[in-house]
Amino acid sequence: MASADRGSSGGVLRDAAITIASRVILAVLILGTDIALARLLGPAAKGRFALVLLYSQLIALVLGWGMDQALAVVSGRDIEGARRGFANALIWTGVVGGFGLLVSAWAYGVGQPGPPIGLLPDILPNLSKQQFLYAAIAVPGEMFFSIALFGLLGRRMITAYSAVRILRRATLFVLVLSAAAVARLSLNVALLLNLVALAMTAAAITLAAVGGGFASLRASAAVLGEELRYGTRAVPGELAERLQFRADSFIVNLFAGVRATGIYSVTSGLAEVLWYIPNSLGIVMFSRAVDPRADAGRVAAALTRGTVAVTLATAVPAFLLGPYVARALYGPQFADAGVALRFILPGVVAYSVVAVLSRYLSGRGRPGTATLILVCGLAVNVIANLLLVPRLGINGAALASSISYILTAVLTVSAFVRVSGRGLRETLILRGSDVRAATSLLGAATAALLRARVPAAATGDAGATGDAGDAAADAATEATADLIVREVEPGEEA
Repeated sequence: MASADRGSSGGVLRDAAITIASRVILAVLILGTDIALARLLGPAAKGRFALVLLYSQLIALVLGWGMDQALAVVSGRDIEGARRGFANALIWTGVVGGFGLLVSAWAYGVGQPGPPIGLLPDILPNLSKQQFLYAAIAVPGEMFFSIALFGLLGRRMITAYSAVRILRRATLFVLVLSAAAVARLSLNVALLLNLVALAMTAAAITLAAVGGGFASLRASAAVLGEELRYGTRAVPGELAERLQFRADSFIVNLFAGVRATGIYSVTSGLAEVLWYIPNSLGIVMFSRAVDPRADAGRVAAALTRGTVAVTLATAVPAFLLGPYVARALYGPQFADAGVALRFILPGVVAYSVVAVLSRYLSGRGRPGTATLILVCGLAVNVIANLLLVPRLGINGAALASSISYILTAVLTVSAFVRVSGRGLRETLILRGSDVRAATSLLGAATAALLRARVPAAATGDAGATGDAGDAAADAATEATADLIVREVEPGEEA
């Protein structure tokens, strides 16, 4: 039994190492693409690009109706459930996503003469009909991307999951630079390239599902009903979290204009770099939390301790150097983004725990608790933004987000302590064993980078490469995993 526990713990660290290693690559690609778009398009066009992506992803989240997390739960149970869930995802994307495309285009007045008219142009101004059409077309693709990607998590295909995310960002990055090298990059061309990258990513997810043995067209009404019931509980929380991250951008666009939106998108992008590692650990946490055999509470506490320490360590230099980094990387037009970064960083540090612990709550069948917390955070976020953005501009948006992030983090930690039975000290205070584990994890991440084989990863299961390097990595991290996950807690010593 102890050997099985150690093997499972080694798997946690291996998956974390692979995911963190891929997030390093992803961070470079995201920043590179963001910098290229900012310098090539300028603040106003950068703001419009951000609004198009935000709309398509938000509508995809609503129409997906929580089927992403539901598919992960169903897929994690057995291969037959994964097949039925994947087929349901295909059909749901085609039917519901197609409906969303048509309704979105109609609500913005696409196809009608004259300027945009209707409800959506009032909520989302400063876009042309053609620019908004790109957002509408992207809705089905964003739906499939988000839903099917969670199917890989359910099957614990962590490497494939990471490879697909890297592929999307790398494709867009290469396409943007290639287009800029040939001619001047326009906003419409950039939006078209985003659709191309999205289509290529959807194809890669399908290939990964084929390789994982769960690609299927045989849908199941029973499984769909289960997914929708789960999604009905999960989607309000997902939507609340997404809006808590993005409502500020829409409010900035309404009150400060599209140029300020473009500058603030840089603030958000720089701040979210600090969440790459917490999100990586949250992904691993969710893949474990859906497994009823896993000691998920102890794993979540261990991952959260490391998350807080790493995020805090990176936030300090970001606070000190943010304005200088924004000016140097993005140009003087975006210098204000670095100032706003200082206002949002306290909330970013606090919210890092939510990335792990909210997935613990959802994975253990408590999406309602996570939803209530996120809705409270969203309410505070919107009210604070409406009060502060008209007065302080993007600095007000950053401050409002920071306030809501801190509140959400406090409520999430409280819920985790109550549900898991773990203490605050165990959850938040770094231990000496964590430092030793981090050293081992860094070595495993380096090994994962050196062994990375993206073509194989796109069609195979995480940890199923079968080479001597994987066995060595598991052996190297097994003892360290034991220190984190199976460590005797204070008061438990024999």
